[in-house]
Amino acid sequence: MPFATRHRDDPHTELTSSSAFETHRVWDASFMAALQGRSEREINERFADGHRAYVAWWNEQPAAWGWVATRNAAIGELSATVSLSAGERYLWNFVTLATHRGLGIYPRLLQAIVRAESRDAERFWIAYAPENHASGSGIAKAGFTTQAEMSFDSAGRPALRAVLPGGAIAASRLLGLVETKEPLSPCWRCVRAGRGPMSCPDGICECDYQKPRSGCAVGEIIGKDSKTA
Repeated sequence: MPFATRHRDDPHTELTSSSAFETHRVWDASFMAALQGRSEREINERFADGHRAYVAWWNEQPAAWGWVATRNAAIGELSATVSLSAGERYLWNFVTLATHRGLGIYPRLLQAIVRAESRDAERFWIAYAPENHASGSGIAKAGFTTQAEMSFDSAGRPALRAVLPGGAIAASRLLGLVETKEPLSPCWRCVRAGRGPMSCPDGICECDYQKPRSGCAVGEIIGKDSKTA
């Protein structure tokens, strides 16, 4: 599970604008509850915990959304908690509606959020599921760089491994996870299902989540509900 970051001043390519696309921060709990299929109580709890909701519209229709943590957030896949300083943001729970995938909305939404939040924040973090290649591509297009990967070590403990030199140091501070240089489990879902930390050593995962395909290699391996395109 990759863990990526972007500084507000990092060089990046601004995506081409589109008259069909617009993004707004949303404070309406009933609107977000209906859009996400969740209860108003849950949405209000998110707001109370310092999370901010952003929605992308395409031709004046809601097309995608995402949340920005300003204090802390949970990465349920690894039972880890992100603890943020005042100048940091963690982006999570991004979903693009099936009717609007393939239009480049996700990376545009990410860039719009970074612009809006950069008034107060400098560093932005995001994670995505390893098999979600569309999400990984959108995150890279928005100017994020993968620093570390998160999964379970051979003893079944949540751990981090650097992708770039020093990349796991800041992630370790943020997540409270230990850094390791040993290989991590190719599939965190297999570990959570009790199949063992190295249950697909040949790179082919047969768990329901990944489906048998070309593999779930650690190198591909970051948040939750990141159904994007």
